[in-house]
Amino acid sequence: MEEKKVYIGNDTAGFYLKSKCIEYLEGKHIPYVDCGSADDPDIEATRYPFFAAKVAKAVASGEARCGLLICGTGIGISMAANKFKGIRAGLCSTTYDAVMTRRHNNANILCMGGKTTGEWIAIEMLDAFLNTPYDGGFHDGSLGLIADMEAVMMNDAVWAQEPRKISTGPLADAEIFDRSKG
Repeated sequence: MEEKKVYIGNDTAGFYLKSKCIEYLEGKHIPYVDCGSADDPDIEATRYPFFAAKVAKAVASGEARCGLLICGTGIGISMAANKFKGIRAGLCSTTYDAVMTRRHNNANILCMGGKTTGEWIAIEMLDAFLNTPYDGGFHDGSLGLIADMEAVMMNDAVWAQEPRKISTGPLADAEIFDRSKG
């Protein structure tokens, strides 16, 4: 049986950090699927919900081992992923966060910020996320409550839109996408 893959998604702001995480996965011979954007100057075509949906769908269906999502801060992409039934996407900024989101929350998607996370801490978090088991026990009660909430509040339809341009006005104030500002 083929080993399940780590599914990776990102917007333009997460492209660089994604490339560093892919180098780590390749070095460890961990199979992955890159569902993320390229380093595309047309940021309208790389909005994070499209990529969060692709990864969340693969994780929720059991096709993926787990997911990794990266946008500018990790906030928006984690919010989008958590709209999917069965997804427990954890936004992490430290290795401790990555360990605890696996141990206590059985997170199935690791989220991080491409503009807020250095490459070394990103690799440490990814390694911890991939290698930390879920503790179970006491924490099963909380996950059961989350599953109950999902059953009541969500239907079974899956949002699976293809990436496309969405015109929402001028981008002059979108500082995070101004590559000259780092």
